[in-house]
Amino acid sequence: MSKLREDLRVGILGAAAGLFSISVALLIARIDAWYEYLAWLEETNYYVPYEKGVEGLWWLPVFVWHMLLSVVASLLVHRYLIARGRSPFLLWQVIGLTSLFGWGLTFVLVIGMEYVATGNLSALQYTLRPFELDNVAKYVAAVFACNVLYGSVMKASSQQYTEQFEFD
Repeated sequence: MSKLREDLRVGILGAAAGLFSISVALLIARIDAWYEYLAWLEETNYYVPYEKGVEGLWWLPVFVWHMLLSVVASLLVHRYLIARGRSPFLLWQVIGLTSLFGWGLTFVLVIGMEYVATGNLSALQYTLRPFELDNVAKYVAAVFACNVLYGSVMKASSQQYTEQFEFD
């Protein structure tokens, strides 16, 4: 029963890390959209109606998949990483890298399945546009920054509790 309780705690911590990092990435995307709107206003001098409108819920599957990857990465790293007791900060960096590795594997599998099913690589050409690569770079940077912050918080909180309950 204690193993299940530990897995539940680790899963919740992984979900919190995933929620934090995807929220920051979505905030960055909204800020970019706002500045794009301001640039459009400056270019058109308010004469042409803005045609983009409110974005759809394109980010919802990305959000769910990132949360799932974060929970799975957290469980895998906590279960199978041998030197996990040394630094919670480095542990959460490894969890972030594992989550990004999951995204890379997802991308390769989706492109590979489309190639096998249709025989063309149009999805690869679509995702390798400079605008899309810019968004991917922002997402990866946001995940790294959030994992640094989350790992720092976890390290600080774990030091407080380990110092309080240390027995000689």
